[in-house]
Amino acid sequence: MDQQKRWCIFTSAGDHNAIRLWVQGDMPRRWDLIVAYYGDNERVFAEINKISANAFRAKGGKFQILKKLMVQRPRCLDQYSHVWVCDDDIRMSAAQINEAFAIAEVFKFWVAQPSFLQEGKISHEITRYAGPQCDYRIVNFIEENVPIFSRVKLMEFLRVYDGSLTGWGIDHWYMNLFGAHKLGRITNLFRKNRMGLFAIINKIAVINPLDEAKGGNELDRLQSLPLRLAAWREAKAKYGLVEIHPRVFANCKISSHKGEAAVTRLEMARETAICLTRKLARLTRNIWARRFPGVKLWQASRLS
Repeated sequence: MDQQKRWCIFTSAGDHNAIRLWVQGDMPRRWDLIVAYYGDNERVFAEINKISANAFRAKGGKFQILKKLMVQRPRCLDQYSHVWVCDDDIRMSAAQINEAFAIAEVFKFWVAQPSFLQEGKISHEITRYAGPQCDYRIVNFIEENVPIFSRVKLMEFLRVYDGSLTGWGIDHWYMNLFGAHKLGRITNLFRKNRMGLFAIINKIAVINPLDEAKGGNELDRLQSLPLRLAAWREAKAKYGLVEIHPRVFANCKISSHKGEAAVTRLEMARETAICLTRKLARLTRNIWARRFPGVKLWQASRLS
């Protein structure tokens, strides 16, 4: 592998992948590509091997394969600052990949992702491209099909991830591990080190193809949806995980100089104030309800 490259894309790829789009053109590639090929076509594997820093055959979901890879070769990602664990069918360019990595590194995001254009599949409304008015959004949820991890945080997750989940629930698991489910609580509202760790990079908008356009959902071929849901319920109970309710905390712009963020502070303050007001209203209502049964606080009820 090229020792000068500090970023890496890891993907589990089949025969209908979009990897060729990632490497098209003369744009210098500032990242290595590691591919686990789960198909059976020798020609496709040979093509993938030519454009990859490392390609090998493996069956399973990308996080499951990555977990096994790290057990077998625990130092293989050590040279990278960020690792993008990406579905193989995401339609994006080399320039977009370079910029997404650069933004994730400059702002020291623990986990980030690009936004999705509306002509593709959007499983969570929060991931939809929000227009040119912001470059990235501070959030509490990053979807498992395109997460860009700080390598340190990826290693933290892979140490606890047991390989039981295929797709469904993996994003909730790592967001739980990193404390995203606690963002917005009164105890965390003003802890700056807890805000700005997770971002949807709105400036980079890619296409997540519809299932019909790619001949069905590859995850369904690995494991049926009912079994994936059952596995998530089991992991949730076993590890005390909760489902994340996606929220946007701030819309941000990147200034044209020094790569610094020009955060829409009014937006941040507004969201914080609303969240705090609602929590205080619920607290007040509960106290009054205990002291004066039957008495309702109309204003507190409206706020909550």
